[in-house]
Amino acid sequence: MRIVDYFDATASRLPKHEAFVDAEARLDYGTAQKFVHAVAHALARDPELPVGAHIGVYSPNNSVVSLLQLGINRADRTWVLVHTRNATETNAQVLAYADTKLLFFHSSFEPAIEIIKQSLPGAKFVCMDRDSPLGPKLDKWLEGCWKAYPIMREEALGKSFMAPTGGTTGPQKAVVHTHRSTEISVNSVSNVLQIDSESRHLVVAPLTHAAGYFALAFTINGGTNVILPGFDPTLVLQKIAAERITHTYLPPTAIYALLAHPMLRQTDLSSLRFIVIGGSPIAPSRFKEAVAAFGPILYEMYGQTESLAPVTVKMPQDCMRADGSFDEDVIRSAGKAAPFMRVEIMDADGKFLPDGEPGEIVVLSSMVMKEYYKMPKETEEAQRFGWHHTTDIGVRDGRGFITIVDRIKDLIISGGLNIYPSEIEAVIAEVDGVLEASVIGVPDEKWGESVKAVVQLKPGRTVKPEDIIERCRARLGSLKVPRSVEFWDELPRSPVGKVLKREIRKKFWTDQWRAV
Repeated sequence: MRIVDYFDATASRLPKHEAFVDAEARLDYGTAQKFVHAVAHALARDPELPVGAHIGVYSPNNSVVSLLQLGINRADRTWVLVHTRNATETNAQVLAYADTKLLFFHSSFEPAIEIIKQSLPGAKFVCMDRDSPLGPKLDKWLEGCWKAYPIMREEALGKSFMAPTGGTTGPQKAVVHTHRSTEISVNSVSNVLQIDSESRHLVVAPLTHAAGYFALAFTINGGTNVILPGFDPTLVLQKIAAERITHTYLPPTAIYALLAHPMLRQTDLSSLRFIVIGGSPIAPSRFKEAVAAFGPILYEMYGQTESLAPVTVKMPQDCMRADGSFDEDVIRSAGKAAPFMRVEIMDADGKFLPDGEPGEIVVLSSMVMKEYYKMPKETEEAQRFGWHHTTDIGVRDGRGFITIVDRIKDLIISGGLNIYPSEIEAVIAEVDGVLEASVIGVPDEKWGESVKAVVQLKPGRTVKPEDIIERCRARLGSLKVPRSVEFWDELPRSPVGKVLKREIRKKFWTDQWRAV
């Protein structure tokens, strides 16, 4: 079944039940379904948008984003995820690479859309909230389409959505997921989080990216998504109390902000049953602080764009011993294999390793991607020996808990966002006087990792750290700016002259509770 098939089943069963809440409206499932089917009809009547056509949504958080995603799914077109916090140029690259044929956009992003439109010749644009010189208003685009959409059996391996992910030079790949992989994943999330029609999910992360997919998991059992425009700790606490929120998904940085907020102790949190932590690990000391503040309701999920989530899950009961004390080894782990997932530790020759020996974490599941879009060699490499290769190094103990100890790739995860060092290094290399730069993630209590540039200058040259920082800000946007810059006389190198990034990382990660 498609995700929207579950949504339609809920709308038939609970038409008056609240589906989406945002600043503009409170929508029940019956009303939402009419909008979803109208979107599907409007897509299907356009001969230039055939089955499988790639369609993006570029908007701040609101319920229309989720309705468009469901409408795309209902029409059997392919939703292209795009993170609106990326630099506009990056998103233009992503959408062009993904062969996007239609982009729904909010008028607040018109300046970005003007740039993106140049990279998408022949693509169509629809403005979600008003008439725009860049495209018709959504209401007009939907005229004549307000009727039930015929239900047809899905192709299980047909495309459901595409998500950009990183390569060696930045976000240059797109992962293709099928109806089957999406279906299994949302059912796994539903299983772990015990989602039902009484569940009320507070959405704070961008719906146009991974949070949108996570929110759709609540529609398959009739849950309610309460949508905020973004993360504001005061508003989050107010909404938890006022809307009787049961579930929310937050990166560690958001947890830290809530723990520091003066309203926390005075807020009624009694409705909360599940706080899901994802994007990056939470520090053990802060995990304990969070348990003291919220109770034993913290769940950690580990996953990837290629394998979806959860690959592993750490549940509250896993972290506590019978006497009420914390199990430190479990807290530092990523948890155990999730439902519908087989997880093993593998060596470079494709052999499984015994407990206690580090190796690559590999996954076997119907949740794994179909392929990297237009990249057969990279797909084959990621799926060698018949398993999906995460490129994370882990160790499994005798109880089944997997601890991530290293990362084969150089990816930096800061505040739950993926940052690719090579594109930052390329910009720093343009600074006059720089011989070479190595960009790494270093421990950061708030963000998990922060971006650091270690730079070797040309002999006799001088460069100010702020020159490098401002160059990166101008070219890459604020998310990818190094928070610190160090100058070394020599970068460590291999016998053939390659910079040994792992040796650089050692200086900053020694004696830390984790290696990534």
